[in-house]
Amino acid sequence: MKTQILLLSCLLFSGTLQAQDYLKEVLQRMEGIQTACYLDSLESWEPGDTLPLFTATCLTQEYRNPQDTTIGACFVQWKSTDKKQFKTGYDGQVYAVSYPEDKTIVLDDFTARRLPFRPVAPPFFQYTESILRYILETTDSITKEVRETGKTYYIKLAIHEENQIEFFGKAFRMPVPPPEFYVEPISVYEIWIDKPTGLPYKVRREMSHDISVHVCLNPHFNPTGLKDFNLYDYFPRDYEIKRKGEASARRQPSLEGKPAPGWTLRDADGNSFSLDQVRSRVVLLNLTGIGCGACHASIPFLRTLKDRFPPADFELIAIETWGRPLHSIRNYIARNQINYRFLEGSKGIVNDYRTGGAAPYFFLLDEHRIVRKVFYGYSLENSGREIAQAIEELLQL
Repeated sequence: MKTQILLLSCLLFSGTLQAQDYLKEVLQRMEGIQTACYLDSLESWEPGDTLPLFTATCLTQEYRNPQDTTIGACFVQWKSTDKKQFKTGYDGQVYAVSYPEDKTIVLDDFTARRLPFRPVAPPFFQYTESILRYILETTDSITKEVRETGKTYYIKLAIHEENQIEFFGKAFRMPVPPPEFYVEPISVYEIWIDKPTGLPYKVRREMSHDISVHVCLNPHFNPTGLKDFNLYDYFPRDYEIKRKGEASARRQPSLEGKPAPGWTLRDADGNSFSLDQVRSRVVLLNLTGIGCGACHASIPFLRTLKDRFPPADFELIAIETWGRPLHSIRNYIARNQINYRFLEGSKGIVNDYRTGGAAPYFFLLDEHRIVRKVFYGYSLENSGREIAQAIEELLQL
């Protein structure tokens, strides 16, 4: 049964102004924003951690675009306030991402991977507007809380549906994941609204697998709108432009049949460990990423795999390649009851093992540390069986 609950103690801010009416006023005010330029301060958290995975601040310029049926906006972002380091952008047709280390711009026209939505993170004001609109219009089972705190109005939305809800312009129901990935399907969104301006300035999103916080700083508004916006004008002139499908097609050749690149890395306690220290006949290297869904789904299989073979025959080593700090690695190990060696990776590992930063990868090494098999990705149906079979076949040689 669909239910909506508005906490009774929070119905009134002051006098007779009702929360529902106030949210409508905020939404109307936001609908009048044509162009906004601001600093977007982002923090991303792994649930259960006490410190963020990473923090970043970028300069954002967003434009209301009613012609775009995806997120209803166009935007461009820079890594620096002087607008010299282009980061990302979206013009209603393509999503562009900059890779300064390769001097490359990768364009996603959303044909390489068909989804019911375009995986574009909307800019701050369009994002918070879509959440507020959902609060006012949805018939989903939700709990919403609105209260006054000092110079701020605070809104908390908890969505109680079988699917997690993400906002890509509109509210989208995400596919129900395997139980190995999500613990609870609840989706929680919190918005802070500044009383003097009547506009949001902070939003927090919490899922069972990820927490993120965006703070909008020093916004400036322009009523002129989208006129003359051309995303390509913001690309660095000396960067190569590739389509997303082209970038995937140019992936480096496999390491199969070649010696595994050596490495010395840190474990969760900060101690050094190298490939040369492994004494087992066969080694499975799992290049993974904290925050990667498929990587997370593979953990139950890997836990059983660790206990399946004697240490003299087999060693399993995971290497985090998404740049997560040691405190996040320690939290990840504890939360997921990881019983195998888990190391902090580096850009050198990504380059040497030719993953391009994608995950998960599994490299099966023989006793001479030659790469005998490479597996990319993980599916509950086939991957575990295929990896275990390859290990057994290699041990029988």
